[in-house]
Amino acid sequence: MTKELKGRPVAKALLERTMKTVEDLKKIDCYPTLAIVRVGDDKSSISYENAAIKTMQQSGIAVEPVVFKETADAEEVLQSIEALNQKADIHGILVMQPLPDTLSRNDIARCLNPNKDIDGLTPENLGRVVENDPTTLVPSTPKAVMALLEFYGIEVEGKDVCVIGSSPVVGKPLSIMLLNEEATVANVHVKTKDIKQYTCQADIVISATGVVELVKAEHIKEGAIVIDVGFGYKDGKPVGDVSYDDVFEKAGAITPVPGGVGSITTAILAEQVAQAAWNQRSD
Repeated sequence: MTKELKGRPVAKALLERTMKTVEDLKKIDCYPTLAIVRVGDDKSSISYENAAIKTMQQSGIAVEPVVFKETADAEEVLQSIEALNQKADIHGILVMQPLPDTLSRNDIARCLNPNKDIDGLTPENLGRVVENDPTTLVPSTPKAVMALLEFYGIEVEGKDVCVIGSSPVVGKPLSIMLLNEEATVANVHVKTKDIKQYTCQADIVISATGVVELVKAEHIKEGAIVIDVGFGYKDGKPVGDVSYDDVFEKAGAITPVPGGVGSITTAILAEQVAQAAWNQRSD
């Protein structure tokens, strides 16, 4: 029987652990605080920001919103981030995406203090993922996938894993994190000639493309673990990369959308704010 891998139990366990860390920090007069930087009024960004604020409040983490108009000058935004880098009472910085066309994601990433970069955007932190540094602040979505696999006792060591999507925020770092756990990883993408050649051999298939219902039953082998990181809409309803009903009976386990990986990411962010605060306390 196919097992549904829900994200909420994972998020709950992460938050309970984070709350304990926050309590320990407050005992030594360290009060974890997150600055959330948003440029413009993108609806998806505002929705995610609100979800992040709620999770931080549950964890005992303070939040300092920093909001700019969409027409804000790039230099103004970068200067604000640099000021946050220097503030000792700000332990983490989260820059909401998508950014307006006038702002470069790379410029933002390079401006962030790696020690406060709780969503793993900076080149330094991505490099530390390659080094398998356990203290690294990593991209939240890949870390959410790894947390889900760990929570449900899904071993990746020695397994054949196919990651669909090669973005610098999900596909690439996730592939490296899986390699660090000694999985054998195939990272396929839009230019791959025959995706099924790789997915049908995989013990675990993870899709992170944003292409609605890209993965169907024909793409997986019997009993495969299917992790859906995508998000989109079909007929006005939220769906993922995986054609859920089509794949469900063939998969050994599968994540729903919504209610899967996406519901874990804000808990990961809270965990990384607490981690950043702890690391800065040690300096």
